[in-house]
Amino acid sequence: MGIPLTAGSVVAFVTLTALFGMALGGTFGYVASRLSPDFFANFVSWTVFKDPQGVAIVLGSFGGVVCGGLLGGFAVAVQIVGMWLSRRHEQT
Repeated sequence: MGIPLTAGSVVAFVTLTALFGMALGGTFGYVASRLSPDFFANFVSWTVFKDPQGVAIVLGSFGGVVCGGLLGGFAVAVQIVGMWLSRRHEQT
C-alpha cells in the first residue's frame, strides 16, 4: 500500500513530485506565453519586457513546485492516516 514510509523515501517522493510539478508548470508557462504574451506583461508592470516568456516560465515553474510539493506531502499524509486507521481497526 503506497511507498515505504522511511525518511529518505518520503523526502525523495516529495522532491520528485515537486520537480515533476516544476516541469509541468514551466511547460505550461512556456506554452501560455507563446499563445498570449501580453497577459504576462501585466504581472510585471513596473518594467517593460520585450519578451515576457521568461516571466511566464518562472511563474509557471514556481507554481508547479508549490503545487507538486503540496500534492506529494498530501499523498504522504493520506498514507499515514490510512495506516493509522488500519492499525486502529486491527486492534479492535
